Amino acid sequence: MERVSTKKMIISDVALFFVAMFWGSNFAITKDALNLITPFAYLGIRFTMSGLIMAAINWKRMAQLKRGELMSGALLGFLLFAGFGVQTIGLLFTTPAKSGFITGTSVVIVPFLYILVSKAWPKWSVFVGAFLALGGLFLLSFEGSGEGAWLPAKGDVLTFIAAVCFAAHIVLLGIYAPRSDPLVLATWQLLSAGVFNFVVAFLTEPLQGMFIYPLWIWAAILYAVIFCTIGAFVTQTVAQRFTPATHAGLILSLESVFAGLFSYLFWNELFTARKLCGAGLIFLGILITELQPLLEARTQKAGAPALPVKEKD
Repeated sequence: MERVSTKKMIISDVALFFVAMFWGSNFAITKDALNLITPFAYLGIRFTMSGLIMAAINWKRMAQLKRGELMSGALLGFLLFAGFGVQTIGLLFTTPAKSGFITGTSVVIVPFLYILVSKAWPKWSVFVGAFLALGGLFLLSFEGSGEGAWLPAKGDVLTFIAAVCFAAHIVLLGIYAPRSDPLVLATWQLLSAGVFNFVVAFLTEPLQGMFIYPLWIWAAILYAVIFCTIGAFVTQTVAQRFTPATHAGLILSLESVFAGLFSYLFWNELFTARKLCGAGLIFLGILITELQPLLEARTQKAGAPALPVKEKD
C-alpha cells in the first residue's frame, strides 16, 4: 500500500473534525426545529432530499442497482429510520447535550452486537468502556432525588434505544458494504429511510401544512441535508482513504462534545457537576473503546520484524 503523506492525513483529520462539529451542532438545531415541524415529517424530508441528490449525482451507478443491494439498502435504511426516528422523538423530551452523549454510546454497543456475527467475545477494553459509559448514563439520566427520580427520563431511554439501532446499523453496514457499490448502497439506504419516515408521517402526523414551514425551518433541513448527511458522508468516505479508521473513530466521537457545546451556546444548558461527570465518563468509555485497536495495532507493529524495502529502479 502506498504510504499516505502526513499532510494529506492532517487535512483528512481536520475534515473529519468539521464533520463531528456539524453532527454535534445539529442536535441543537433539530431541537429548535421540532417546535414547528413534526419528527417524521422532518426526517422524511431530510433523508428523501439527501437520497434524491445522491441519486442524481450517481444516476449511472444507480441504474445498475442489484437485487442484493436493494435488499441490504432497504434493511440499512430501516435501521436509519428507526434510529433517527426514536432519537428525534427522544429529543423532544431531553436536551441536545444529553442526546448527543447518549447517542455516542453506540460506539460502545457495537462490539457487543458484533458477537452475534463473529461469535468472538470483545476484548477487556470494550468491557471497561461499556462499564464507564453505563456509569455515565446513570449520572447523566438519573437525578437521584424525589419520587421516581431513580427512573431514567423518557427522552434518555428513547435516545439509548436509538443508539442501539445505530450500533446495529454500523455492524450490518460492515457486512454489506464490502459486497456492494458504496455509493449505491448509501444512496438507496437514504431513500429507503426517507420512504419509511414519510409512511409513518402520513399515518401518524397531521397532513395539513406538512410542507408549509417558515424559511428558517427549510434552512435547518437544508443544513442537515447538505452538511450533516451528504457532506458528512462524502467527506468521511474521502478522508478515510488518507487517515486510519482509528483516527476517524476518535475524531468523530467528538460529536457528543460538540453537542454539549452547542447546547450550552444556543440552549443555555448548564451541566451540574453530576451531569458533567456523567458526560465525561461516557466520553472516556468511547475513547477507551476506540483507542484499544489503535494501541494493539501499534504494539503488533513494534513487535513485527522490519520488512525489506525495494528500492526504485
